[in-house]
Amino acid sequence: MADPWATPEQLRRHLKLPVIDEGQAADAIAEAEVTIRASIRQYVDAVAADEVFLVGNGRSVINLPEMPVTATASVHQDGALLVAGTDYRVNRYGILTRLGGCWPTDADVAVVYDHGYAAADRPPVFTQVCLQVAGRAWVRPSTAVSAESLGDRSVTYDKDRTGEALTQYELGLLEPYARGPESR
Repeated sequence: MADPWATPEQLRRHLKLPVIDEGQAADAIAEAEVTIRASIRQYVDAVAADEVFLVGNGRSVINLPEMPVTATASVHQDGALLVAGTDYRVNRYGILTRLGGCWPTDADVAVVYDHGYAAADRPPVFTQVCLQVAGRAWVRPSTAVSAESLGDRSVTYDKDRTGEALTQYELGLLEPYARGPESR
């Protein structure tokens, strides 16, 4: 299990509360992490020896699904082991380049690589945005009602007031770390 991006104490200070229920705060932080990961399409935390299976696209590059890439253990094309620096190269942004040609269309490409940030190296923006999202969820729980009627009972929940979605500002802060849908 990866280290949380923020602590209940950090959330308490962010919200300027005298005390906080640490269990509920930890849950809010974990939910904020899930929301952020889904929004940027990245796991973020360090993962070693992750194996992914990709399909050749007839171009010289394929995007690995996670970044930053910290090491590449192996790359196979249709079962054949390729040689780093001769057959392929990969950069920290997850761009896997076939040297001297293209990845054959429909070729099976298997990659074992390390990616993500160790807790000590995780950019502080992840903690900042995590606290903002968890803080919104804390102050305005998902049961926030924006409208309610009495006759034939009708309740409307205010989705914009919950911590479930990232704001445009937060998405902008995380944009350098995001992977777009076209790379999947």
